[in-house]
Amino acid sequence: MNRVKLFILTFVVLMFAASSIISTQRHTQVTDILTVSMKTVGWAASELELEMLKFMQALRLTALNDMKAEYLQLRFELLWSRVDVLSVGEETREFRNQTGATEFLQDIKQYLVELEPELLSLKMGDQNAIRIVQELKPFQTQVREFNVKSFSGDKAWGGLKQIHSLQNDANIFFIGLLLSGCILVLLVIRESAINRKQALHDSLTGLANRHFFQNSLEKTIAHSRRNNSRTAVHMIDMNEFKEINDRLGHAVGDALLQEVASRLTQSVCLSDVVARLGGDEFGIIQKNITSSEECVQLAQHIHEQINCEMNVHGYRLYPNVSIGISVFPDDAEHPDKLLNNADTAMYCAKNNDDVYYRLFEQEMNDSVLRYRILAESLQTALDHDQIQQVYQPIICLKTKRIVAVEALLRWHHEQYGYISPLEVVSIAEEAGLAEKLNEWVLLKACSQNMSWRKAGLPLIQVSVNISPAMYTRYDLVGVVSRTLSMTGLPADQLIIEVTEDTTMQDIESSPDILQKLRRLGVELALDDFGTGYSSLSHLKKMPFQKLKIDKVFIQELNNAPKDMSFIRTIINLAHGLGMQVVAEGIEVIEHYEDLYLEGCEYGQGYLFYKPAPSHEIECILQENLNTIDSRAL
Repeated sequence: MNRVKLFILTFVVLMFAASSIISTQRHTQVTDILTVSMKTVGWAASELELEMLKFMQALRLTALNDMKAEYLQLRFELLWSRVDVLSVGEETREFRNQTGATEFLQDIKQYLVELEPELLSLKMGDQNAIRIVQELKPFQTQVREFNVKSFSGDKAWGGLKQIHSLQNDANIFFIGLLLSGCILVLLVIRESAINRKQALHDSLTGLANRHFFQNSLEKTIAHSRRNNSRTAVHMIDMNEFKEINDRLGHAVGDALLQEVASRLTQSVCLSDVVARLGGDEFGIIQKNITSSEECVQLAQHIHEQINCEMNVHGYRLYPNVSIGISVFPDDAEHPDKLLNNADTAMYCAKNNDDVYYRLFEQEMNDSVLRYRILAESLQTALDHDQIQQVYQPIICLKTKRIVAVEALLRWHHEQYGYISPLEVVSIAEEAGLAEKLNEWVLLKACSQNMSWRKAGLPLIQVSVNISPAMYTRYDLVGVVSRTLSMTGLPADQLIIEVTEDTTMQDIESSPDILQKLRRLGVELALDDFGTGYSSLSHLKKMPFQKLKIDKVFIQELNNAPKDMSFIRTIINLAHGLGMQVVAEGIEVIEHYEDLYLEGCEYGQGYLFYKPAPSHEIECILQENLNTIDSRAL
């Protein structure tokens, strides 16, 4: 299509240029012909006749004793010079090309040569001057005939016909010039309209884009304000669209977006505005509503149209959407605020499995505002290293020596204060920052362990928790491999902790991911065991080296006789599957002693060490090293 446009534009430009050049040439030719005609045929012949008449008049005045001989000689010289001008030169060739013109010039020139001696002897009152006048009359008659023929003869008519023909050609090419110029202007106008449409519409779906949507919303609100009417904004987001894109490819995802856009357009009134605001997010401006019930009816209709089976590129897809609705002027009077409220309502609908739409309520703002602020702040915190990482030692229950540290997040927000690690991970996953956060945690932990190793401190492992999204959506194996390569940390000094529920999210690929991590040389720990729903058959396939008992079970020890038997069962199960056991949340000496007697190998908790910054861990490791050295001595 672009080639066709380029060809048409090139053709029109060449046509315009050719028309301009040829029109100029024809105009120049006409000008040249007119110029030559005026200079040779018109001007030259007329001047000769005029000079001859003046010379004859001078002769008459001389005979009447009314002119001096000097003036008569001057008129004679001027006549001679005019004959000489017509006799030679390119500019007077047209005159000489007339029939008999050359012979006439020769005759008059010969007569003037013969007349010169007599003319020089003429005195005032000499009657011979009258005789000379009579002799010049035939020449004067011939000059008059040449003069008349110059403007009315065949040659003159031929010149006029040539001028007319050239002028017609010039007019034709001038019409071509106007036509090509008009086409150029139309092409420019058309391209400008296309560019304007592209600037205001989405290229994939053909719907209005965000810029057009916002402009339309401003105009609609202004109209509603003047007419005391209501307007609603619907924010529509497709759930799990990213999974469709990742699983089936972008071609299927794009086709699905086009189908959804078509169904949205068919669901609204002609006066309403439907727009694709970006990605899988759409917006609708519903005009001139009388109540919120009309908004609900539209949301229900959209749900019926989209939340059904769609055949896209041979795939049966079952898309579903979440819709947030905000009404002017009930919920907000400013366009941006109205959009934000609709977005807030949509976010609440998205996080509630029981509903597919929500009308905006003022109470929604606090939680959504917190999420938005924290999501933006988390991005900045990761970019500027504003998150702290602390480490909680894991000890061998037999030797009470530190064998590893678990890396833990600490984030203090300037507005909301301390943010729990669980909320940080949740925000990162919802805001698309899970991969970045996990990469940061891995790189920070591995780099810190290498620093301790280089300082000559006791060799310990560092344990890192992996978020569910990192495990199921991103290339965890690739990230771990790159991190080990960048930091130089031996793979066996890194422990990857994965929760029981995380492995259950993707049962088919979980064993393969864990096996690849094991082939890298890292250790694997099953975290929060006992709180999830994994089966024994599933656990048997997982190549874990360690099993971590959740602190909830440790803290309930001794509350009832069956609690210790439950812990004993977990420990025996882990040992039966070839795993060592790590108990979390040990806070009292009795729990430590019971766990040790039951065969638990490792533990962590406030009884031993609290989570501490890296420099404090360095001091603790240095103390342990000094203790070991003193024992050796």
